Amino acid sequence: MEEVQTVTSGSSGQGNESESDVAGLQVKDNSADMEKDCFDNIEEPETSQDNGIKQKRPPRSERKRRRHEEILLKRKEDRKRKKIERKMRLKEQRNEKDDTEERLNPRELKEERRKRCQEALNNGQKICIDCSLESFMSEKEKGKLAMQIGRLYGSNLRADNPAHIYLTGLNKGGTLYQECLKKMDGFESYLIDTKEETHSELFPLQQVVCLSPDSNSLLTDIDPEKVYVIGGLVDENIKQRITENRAAETGIETARLPIEENMVKLEQSSHSQVLAVNQVFDILISYISIKDWKKALAVGVPRRKGYTITPDDAT
Repeated sequence: MEEVQTVTSGSSGQGNESESDVAGLQVKDNSADMEKDCFDNIEEPETSQDNGIKQKRPPRSERKRRRHEEILLKRKEDRKRKKIERKMRLKEQRNEKDDTEERLNPRELKEERRKRCQEALNNGQKICIDCSLESFMSEKEKGKLAMQIGRLYGSNLRADNPAHIYLTGLNKGGTLYQECLKKMDGFESYLIDTKEETHSELFPLQQVVCLSPDSNSLLTDIDPEKVYVIGGLVDENIKQRITENRAAETGIETARLPIEENMVKLEQSSHSQVLAVNQVFDILISYISIKDWKKALAVGVPRRKGYTITPDDAT
């Protein structure tokens, strides 16, 4: 009986060893699988999101740098687009030039343009820039106004029908006059009438029309017998109703450009009809030549003001 038990006990021990060996193999296999899974899990998060692991968010400085690059790229594209649009508008507005002008060399062309402006001093449409508002501007704004006067003078030189430009209320001892001398070479020889008197002192009040975006009256046409006054203010800090209030005090007629009647609003948060002095002048001088408000406004109203014309109107 004891031998039988011993044999039985031995056979049972062999069975246990076999089972432990199998278990050991299984543990090794499982460890190998787990090790493989660990390596797989290390590599996958950077290349895949299939298992629900999100990519690490870039640091704030990197996100800020990317946004800045996107903004710069958008601004560059907008400048390029606006430049192309402006060239197209100017090309559409430009009348066919005479063969004689096409054959002129640069010096002769310059002389021809000055000749036209000289004639405009006698019979051109009278447009005044009211420089008596100098006290409402900072030193920086006066410098900007001087630059705008230089731009509108250049537009007048290139115009087919130049205007008779007046700078009224211009104090020759003031900062604005000094800024004009500093920023424009040969300013004193410009074909412009500079007057220290205001427009209300120079012309009959019934002939004067002050342009103001705040006016309730609409400018429907340009009368060659009228004198049109543009307020000499820059739009860096919008000054409400100054030109309109001044005109009301002296009983002068006011009018606003027909922007809303001839343009459509862009889908943006802000819309403004306050334009730079040279932009208003470009609109007037263009309308004098082409008698079309839509095309004239397209020349002077930039898209950043929130207005545009439809493609059909531009043709």
